[in-house]
Amino acid sequence: MTTTPESPLPRIVLHVMVPFAAGYVMVWLLRSVNAVVAPDLVRDLGLTASGLGLLTSAYFFTYAAMQLPVGLLLDRYGPRRTQSGLFLIAALGCIGFAAAQNELTLTLSRALIGLGLAGGLMTGFKTVALWFPRDKVAMGNGCYMAVGGLGAVLAATPSSLLVQAIGWRPSFVLFAAMTFAAAAAIYIAVPERGGGGKIETFPEQLRGLARVVRDRVFWKVTPVVATTNATALAVQSLWLGPWLVDVGGLSRGEAANYLMACSLGFAVGVASAGSLISWLRSRGIDTLTGLSYGIVPFLLVQGLMLSGWATEFLLPIAVAYGLTGQVATMALAKYPEHFGVALAGRASTATNLVAFTLAFACQYAVGWVIDFWPPGPGGGYHPDGYRAAFAGALVIEVAAYLWYLGFRERR
Repeated sequence: MTTTPESPLPRIVLHVMVPFAAGYVMVWLLRSVNAVVAPDLVRDLGLTASGLGLLTSAYFFTYAAMQLPVGLLLDRYGPRRTQSGLFLIAALGCIGFAAAQNELTLTLSRALIGLGLAGGLMTGFKTVALWFPRDKVAMGNGCYMAVGGLGAVLAATPSSLLVQAIGWRPSFVLFAAMTFAAAAAIYIAVPERGGGGKIETFPEQLRGLARVVRDRVFWKVTPVVATTNATALAVQSLWLGPWLVDVGGLSRGEAANYLMACSLGFAVGVASAGSLISWLRSRGIDTLTGLSYGIVPFLLVQGLMLSGWATEFLLPIAVAYGLTGQVATMALAKYPEHFGVALAGRASTATNLVAFTLAFACQYAVGWVIDFWPPGPGGGYHPDGYRAAFAGALVIEVAAYLWYLGFRERR
């Protein structure tokens, strides 16, 4: 029996969403795994903190650069062919990473991985929009993101054990095989369904984007969403692991367990986002009003990381960081009602582009700041370097939050 949008929802989930969700697991696994393999890269290739930050952030650079092209590919070819084709590029990037002998080839391979995984979130959202009943779209998006969080879980303790058992190079060969398998599963198992909209040229898409970026709501939302999400992505996918070791005094295995707790917190947080939005709306609370309060816990968690009490609360900090780090994303639920369906996806992609561009800059900048301090007492990076870098990010986030609170969009 052929699966169609009129098929029962469990059948759609099994035949359509499961292959895409399995692929999204790889997106988060490969985004976050450098937090675990960082000591191996530093040891084997003699990387500085800024070099480690640059090569890891190359993922975010190409991921951001591909956001608009991914939108065109989705409209022209649909999510099935777009995602499976891009995943083949990511698999090649994993092979290049495994074979790299210097910082340059590591960085280029990491950039190729980011390019190949750039459609991971938007292809899933597009698939949900094409296949799910309209009243189930928010639920589908939340569940899809939560499954991706399991990839971050795999990038913690399980990946640490894998790397210790077989080494980081064979581990990336295995990741390449897993990514290729995900591409094959999506291409073979998922029924064909088109992009679901008018095919636009790149100039037409840019004209639509210009309408978005002239809008005051976009400029109210984007700075706070982009700065908080960029910091959360940059730190959770690289610097949180070394911070737990160098500042928290944990062993590498203990840090991997705490990273897994952080990733579980992330999965719970994003899974709850859709329900929270609905709950607020049912009580007459606007999405952006809820965000005004929802972002504060993440700022407080970062403040606690800078305090002298940080080492006393490492596990709660790790869990809370994952739980609250992506809360600002719920602001994007405002876009469909404000911009309309035709431009909502483009507005979300534009905000996403800014967020991942900032994540690239943040991940490199943290390493650049850390390099101003000599090595720490245990041979790792100096705790004061982390404090200075994290404090700089927090100042920028607070400034964006104050801008958000003070900004008044015209009706």
